[in-house]
Amino acid sequence: MDFNKNDYYKLIAPRPTVCISTVDDEGNSNLSPYSFATPISFSPPLFSVSVGSGKDTILNARETEGFVVAPLTEEWMEEGIKSEISLSRAESEFEEVGLTERKSEKVKAPSVKESPVNIECKYWDEFKAGDHLLLMGEVVHISIREDAVGNRRINLESLGAVGHVAGEEFCISKEVVKLGR
Repeated sequence: MDFNKNDYYKLIAPRPTVCISTVDDEGNSNLSPYSFATPISFSPPLFSVSVGSGKDTILNARETEGFVVAPLTEEWMEEGIKSEISLSRAESEFEEVGLTERKSEKVKAPSVKESPVNIECKYWDEFKAGDHLLLMGEVVHISIREDAVGNRRINLESLGAVGHVAGEEFCISKEVVKLGR
């Protein structure tokens, strides 16, 4: 069977889905879901997300030198996914989809009140990666709800991590399987 090489990412699924929040110099917030996102370093703790050029996420992160990563969980997945809507830079996806901004500790970008995990990142660098830009941030603060952690990791069993399969298809991961390594 042949498969279109440009659709390769549909075979790497589910991909963890996160919402990235940013703010511009005028104080206008932005929120958008991404599934091309991953940790890239332990020391320093770096996170990266692949963003289309010209998107508010990259423009704002550059402008205010930070962003917040909120891993999408079952309890707020619909609002998080709906934040993909196209609005002007002056309009807030938070308001449009019914999510609440919460002041972050170390970056200007707001955290997502409804998210049990908010990972604040200081803008580190970016570089062109094909038709996208790879935005990198250093983790500078994490705010987390107590029930969001189990076994020193995200509590998948109760929160249900959201993964993107393809298009409008998503999955919820709640089962953990241990394998010897």
